[in-house]
Amino acid sequence: MYLACMLVTIGVSHLANSRVEIRVARPQHDSNDAQEYSTETETRAALLALGIGEEAINSHLKLLAQMGANEQLKFPPMDVPEDALLSRGFRL
Repeated sequence: MYLACMLVTIGVSHLANSRVEIRVARPQHDSNDAQEYSTETETRAALLALGIGEEAINSHLKLLAQMGANEQLKFPPMDVPEDALLSRGFRL
């Protein structure tokens, strides 16, 4: 079975309304999409579903709590299965 993957960059940021935004973008393309989450639990679940490890999530969310609104932290580019992106609402 062939699992289609897409190279993406994933970033997280706090919004002014206390929500967290996850932004997914394709490097060297204009396509990107974002989803907002109201709790850390939802944010963690989404990042885990996209294939990011718990240690990376923990460190990014810890740093994010110390940053101002709309400042973004990015994870290294990674291949993510297209169905994982679609199941979380990311359309690229």
